[in-house]
Amino acid sequence: LVQALGDLAEVSCHDLAAPDLKWPWYHLFRRSFPPGNSLPRPDFVMGAGRRTHLPVLCARHAHGGRSVILMRPGLPARWFDCCLVPEHDRCRPAANIIRTRGSITMVRPARDHDQDRGLILVGGPSRHYDWNEGEILDQIGTILGRSEHMTWNISDSPRTPETTSALLARAGFRNAACHHWRDTGANWVTRQVRRAGQVWVSADSVSMIHEALTAGANTGILTVPEKRPGKLVRALENLIREGMVTPFPAWQLGGTLQPPRVALDEAGRCARLLLEQTKTASRGA
Repeated sequence: LVQALGDLAEVSCHDLAAPDLKWPWYHLFRRSFPPGNSLPRPDFVMGAGRRTHLPVLCARHAHGGRSVILMRPGLPARWFDCCLVPEHDRCRPAANIIRTRGSITMVRPARDHDQDRGLILVGGPSRHYDWNEGEILDQIGTILGRSEHMTWNISDSPRTPETTSALLARAGFRNAACHHWRDTGANWVTRQVRRAGQVWVSADSVSMIHEALTAGANTGILTVPEKRPGKLVRALENLIREGMVTPFPAWQLGGTLQPPRVALDEAGRCARLLLEQTKTASRGA
């Protein structure tokens, strides 16, 4: 979001780890926020993660600016100037709520995708999905076998079971290189999804699915067993129904991966809305 704001205006950003205020409600009542005393007066005070909510309120009331939370807040949403909430969280509509398609990602839209390059991103078990590494390996083998003319990169993730990572490393795919997430660096996935013509992501990896869609890549979904029909499962079903992604079974029956029908740039869209809201508030003042 900060990067997207920087595309539209001159931005100076100061990062603060969520401070462990000993008496946060006291600081809020007294309108004090000592960690911000040496910083310039802000235009925005942004927080991501539940531990940031009270510090954001303290900073906003002590030093000014507009409070922005990047999730459905644990405190009443009306306490914040703006909340950027993923659609699947089903937050009640309000003037200070901006609903987003999935989470805001570091990836920016790209145009020149190399159709001879592919990327496979493997997640792991989660609250919403179980895991079957045999099925994952079979699906990957089928994809690589049908695209021998392409060069592929495969990466696991922090949630990938060690046995799955080991099987990927030993598989010896002729047209694919396997990478461990610890060895790839912070921006490796961002660079890869912007270059690859095809991206396959396991269904459990919601954030990586939206990174691929934001980049504008042709995106397929590797099937994993559903644990329960929760909000993330429903969100993926909506993407499939809207033709944004192609599930592996449909592709296997003769389907093709297509670019997303609707271009996603949630960081850019939210940045524009925040700036417009700030201008409107300034004129009202």
